[in-house]
Amino acid sequence: MQKAELIKKSPIRVLESGINGGLGKGNLGVFTARKGVGKTASLVHIATDTMLQERKVLHISFADDPQHLENWYKQVFLELAKQYKLIDSKSVYDALLTQRLILHFKKKDITFTQIRENYKQITQSTSFTPQTIFVDGFPFENAEPAQLQEWKQFAAEAQVEIWFSATLHREDLQLDEKDVPAPVNKFYELWSVIIMLSPKEDFIDFNLLKAHNTGKPERLRLKLDPQTMLIANNRV
Repeated sequence: MQKAELIKKSPIRVLESGINGGLGKGNLGVFTARKGVGKTASLVHIATDTMLQERKVLHISFADDPQHLENWYKQVFLELAKQYKLIDSKSVYDALLTQRLILHFKKKDITFTQIRENYKQITQSTSFTPQTIFVDGFPFENAEPAQLQEWKQFAAEAQVEIWFSATLHREDLQLDEKDVPAPVNKFYELWSVIIMLSPKEDFIDFNLLKAHNTGKPERLRLKLDPQTMLIANNRV
């Protein structure tokens, strides 16, 4: 299969359709689940799809080190290439590497001003301007809405879309009246899209909780395959 056909048949097109055309510039979206359920895998699959379309991505991690994230990207790409029988996959992969930049912050108490300064230095010195930013391991448990508001303002100013991952309590799943779990619900008004990953017997379901303030979202017919760790269509 050629790259263009892979892009066309990607389940990410189903995701975009289900959230009214995609996340969009200036907006924040979040994948939330308990630890180890598949948040990073979901972000990496979406990032890889973005890169295949020759759009640049910046992956900011407060958790995994760069080498671990690079392995995630390689694993996801190899599974995609295998599943879709991608032609000339090595050349495609080599080209993808020019579309991605990874930033790792060991200190979770780093200020947004410092993060923004890092972003400014990168974009000015390398001419690398991402269209989508992925933020993994952000400490939502100890954050306040004002902190996420800074990211929201930045997304609007830089004209980027930003996907986050947020970890839920392992033992005590606290849902509000909208069925949105803590700590994500504390930032409800700042999110354009909220997706909760819900483990089932043979797959991980995508539970769409918010989609651009369009009322109660329809079911998002997507799942995460625990064998390949790829997003896939769910016809169950």
